[in-house]
Formats: sequence, structure tokens, C-alpha cells
Amino acid sequence: MRRSMLVPARLITAALTSVLAVGLTAGCAPGTPAGGTDDANRTDRSDGTGAGFAEVLALPAPTADYAWYPETVSAALPSVLYADGGEAHASELAAVGRFTGWAPGEPAHPSLEEIDLTFAVDEVVDSLGDLTMLEGGTVTVHVAVDGSADADRVAEELLALDDVVLFLNHVGPEPWPPPEWVVVFDNAFLGDVHDDAAITWPVAQAIAANNPADAHPEADVSTLDELRAAAG
Repeated sequence: MRRSMLVPARLITAALTSVLAVGLTAGCAPGTPAGGTDDANRTDRSDGTGAGFAEVLALPAPTADYAWYPETVSAALPSVLYADGGEAHASELAAVGRFTGWAPGEPAHPSLEEIDLTFAVDEVVDSLGDLTMLEGGTVTVHVAVDGSADADRVAEELLALDDVVLFLNHVGPEPWPPPEWVVVFDNAFLGDVHDDAAITWPVAQAIAANNPADAHPEADVSTLDELRAAAG
């Protein structure tokens, strides 16, 4: 059984009772999803509700009483310590790259589906220990989605993104460098890197759009340079 080394993955056990709002992404006009496509012209929706990948990945968002959650993007960087009855790291790796392929995975719970994405690592922005040997290679990123969503379409929307920045923890056995990863805190720390190096955080913003009281990181970094500077 795969396990996260720092942040255990939460299982989705409650039935979904609400439909998420669509297309609320920083830097985009109302009705424009994370990829920048006008919502009125978009045809590749992820499920019958009209939710895109960000809204689907926001479904298992931590609730307001989540005990251990970094309040900002920069607080979740691997080299940053934040308090949780002591000190802890929220992630092990922050990397820029792109998704290049996918395959169905083995879900950890009957209510879930899993997408196993191939992630080509272009730049290691920050890491616990030296993981620069990952640059130029690929790793597998496991993404769990609710079983009611169209996992194929979620995967295709993720592949349609250009560059992304992911905050990751490794899972499973421990070869070095680790080949298998998950995006920390139920996929919230996935950034969409635009052509001008601006970063938006579509999953975190979908969480806030659904229920602002749910735990989600504040976007205190909005460009790659700001992220690199925060990593020190």
C-alpha cells in the first residue's frame, strides 16, 4: 500500500451533496477556467455538472477544522518550517514541469479513482535534500479523484496544461530519488505556470469558491521568481 511520508492522504468517505462553482481562477475573467479558455466555448468538461479539473480536485478539500495546514503557498515549500505543535515541513519537493502522459491507477478507496500521471521535471525549485538529479527526468504523480467524476477528462485537462508547479511528497518504497509522488494536501498545491511566468493556483481557488471556510493556501507568491525567492 502506498503511503505519504509526511502528510497522510485522506480518504473520501462522505457522499457529495453540493455542486462546485466553475471557473473562478485568479487572473482570469469570470467564466474563464484555469487553462484560460472562455467557459462558453469550452466543450471538454469533466463531468455532468460542468466542473473542470480544478473543481473536481477541490472536492476532498480539508474543512475549516483541519488541524495541520500551511496558510500560504510559501509556507508549504520544503525548506520552510511551520508550527504544528512543533515544527514540520509540508512538502518534500517543489518542482516545475509538465504532464506528458497518464494511465489509470489503483485507487486507495472504493469511492475514488486514481490517475497516474507522468510528470517531466524541468526544474527543482526546492526540496528536502538535493533532488536536482530529477531534472530532465520523469516521475509518476498519483492523483485521486472522486469516483463520480470523469477521470479520463480530468486527466486530459491536466495534460492540456503547459507548465505546472507541484508541491509533492513521495509515496511507497524509498528508492532514491523517489519515483512516485502525490500533490500535498489533496492536490491543493498545484500551480498553473503561464507564459509570462505568472502562477495561478486553480485548485486552491476552486476550494475557496466552493466554501471559503475550507482550508486552502493564500497565494502569497504569484510568479516563478517569487517562488524561487521564497525558497531561498
